[in-house]
Amino acid sequence: MQRLLSSTATARFLLLSSLLSAATATAAPSSDSTTDHPTNSTLHKRANGVTWNPWDAAYQTFDYVVVGGGLTGITVAARLAENPANKILVIEAGKDDRWDPRVYDIYQYSVAFGSDLDWQYPTDQGKTMVAGKTLGGGSSINGAAWTRGHAAQYDAWSSLLTPSEANLGWNWNNLFGYMKKAETWSGPNGQQRSKGADGVDSYHGFNGPVQVTFPDDMYGGPQQKAFSQSIQTLTGIKKLPDINGGDANCVAFTPNSMNWHDQGHRSSAPAAYLTPVESVRTNWLTLVNHQVGNLLWSTDGSKWAYGVQFKRADNVGQDFQVYVRKEVIMAAGAIGTPAILQRSGVGDPSHLSSLGINTVINLPTVGKNLQEQTMSALGARSNGFDPAGRGPSDVIAFPNLYEIFGTQANATATTMLQSLDSWADAMKANALSKSALKTIYQSQADIIINKKAPVVELFYDTGYPDMIGVLVWTLLPFSRGTVKITSSDPFAKPYTTVNYFGIDMDLTIQSASSKLVRKLFKTAPLSNLSSGESIPGFSTVPDQNGNGGSDQSWKNWAKNTFSPVNHPIGTCAMMRRDLGGVVDGRLKLYDAQNVRIVDASVMPTQISAHLSSTLYGIAEKVADMIKNGV
Repeated sequence: MQRLLSSTATARFLLLSSLLSAATATAAPSSDSTTDHPTNSTLHKRANGVTWNPWDAAYQTFDYVVVGGGLTGITVAARLAENPANKILVIEAGKDDRWDPRVYDIYQYSVAFGSDLDWQYPTDQGKTMVAGKTLGGGSSINGAAWTRGHAAQYDAWSSLLTPSEANLGWNWNNLFGYMKKAETWSGPNGQQRSKGADGVDSYHGFNGPVQVTFPDDMYGGPQQKAFSQSIQTLTGIKKLPDINGGDANCVAFTPNSMNWHDQGHRSSAPAAYLTPVESVRTNWLTLVNHQVGNLLWSTDGSKWAYGVQFKRADNVGQDFQVYVRKEVIMAAGAIGTPAILQRSGVGDPSHLSSLGINTVINLPTVGKNLQEQTMSALGARSNGFDPAGRGPSDVIAFPNLYEIFGTQANATATTMLQSLDSWADAMKANALSKSALKTIYQSQADIIINKKAPVVELFYDTGYPDMIGVLVWTLLPFSRGTVKITSSDPFAKPYTTVNYFGIDMDLTIQSASSKLVRKLFKTAPLSNLSSGESIPGFSTVPDQNGNGGSDQSWKNWAKNTFSPVNHPIGTCAMMRRDLGGVVDGRLKLYDAQNVRIVDASVMPTQISAHLSSTLYGIAEKVADMIKNGV
């Protein structure tokens, strides 16, 4: 809903806002008060739907205020809005771009990057991280791949919690149900199966909002099947009919979050959870084009967040406030959420005081534990084969350590185990402590070495960076980074230090995997479709001894040409306090009464998957927790 105000009404509300601003500057509500703050509800009928008008929300009280209208924020809001007694506000900095082809047309993937739909977060080494600045967040501009991680990776999350929280269901079996709850699966038809598509119905849901299927314009040429066959021949990796059942260590044809009932358009979080109920959920308002600056804390020392302050996303005009009766739910993403918390006085006191921010909650690990992945793109020229379709690409291999390193795998595993202590020492500034990080590393190494979780994604990409393309990224980096605000100004972007390849093992895995792809290009039947490698090419990475090129040459190339994968996690991690956790097993912010975090920042460790399905599962799970008073 977009409401236009008359000039008389505008003047009246501007006068009201000046009076309300003065009132809120002198007194803040206590934690047990929901009615003693200013309100404009007597002058302004409560709105619903989607609006850009701040006065539809300003100085009103909602049961839940969701900060960020991305994948998890929209999902949680939609589930809470199923109870008509709940009054819900979502505040999103981006616009409502559901009808922008850059969003709904999945074949325009990447056009939004670097545009007004992208936060364009600056990071170290001159790299920029893409993040969706639009209703739906990343779900509105991502590649729409629908995959899930290795079961052991989800099970390990419970081991990072206190024993009393181990029964809260942070494990594969529990999250698997919630991931399926989010989904309506449409299995491949005969034509798609003939092109390689497959699936296991029991791995999917059939009554959820997000539509998951294979594209009608799926590639039917020889290239995707050839990739699958060649990677099996080269590494011995198994082929599975469906990657979404808890065993990610395979090569498989993978579906997409797209809606075949709607011309194959993207099934983003707002398209799935908001659009179908927008006109009937009159208890749910989404305010777009407005950015939350900080949380508002009660002055009685109770650590009760009584609301948030926000402003137009172009930084024009006045600040507004809105108030909360039950919970503030943070869903601004792994970069945005820690930045807002830090501006709100939640973080490392020494960092906050240097910016003139008073500490409300001493949590030094807010913004730490960042884990982001690194991608290299390799290409080979076509011999003229017909790709027969337009995608999106639908086949991915997820090899484990042993499939990447072969006869050198055991030596690599030994090096990993022997290096955990020194790595934890090198990265301790991005964690609570060396000992805490070493404990997390031990869990990570166990998953890699003993549970054989995939360490690399090999994404076959028809047409990028050449007609035969393979995107390579290390899935489980040991490098850790930090998100830090540099100013109390909400419109100054935080600085993100990823420490790409800060631990040499990450670079070793990246370079070994890239070298493997060179061999893949020479392995039949994929080799029969190619006239030779073009990127990086043999002039850039020479192969003088016929063994694929030196490890150092591959490392140099990877360091000079990589890009972020844009899958950041971990900056408000769900872990026990002695490991550096920011939220507990109920995703509640430590020491705060009524703040939860529901986005990718709570994931304590990376998974061997694209993030979307897992994030929908997390959001569905925490929505149930809130509904059930957990």
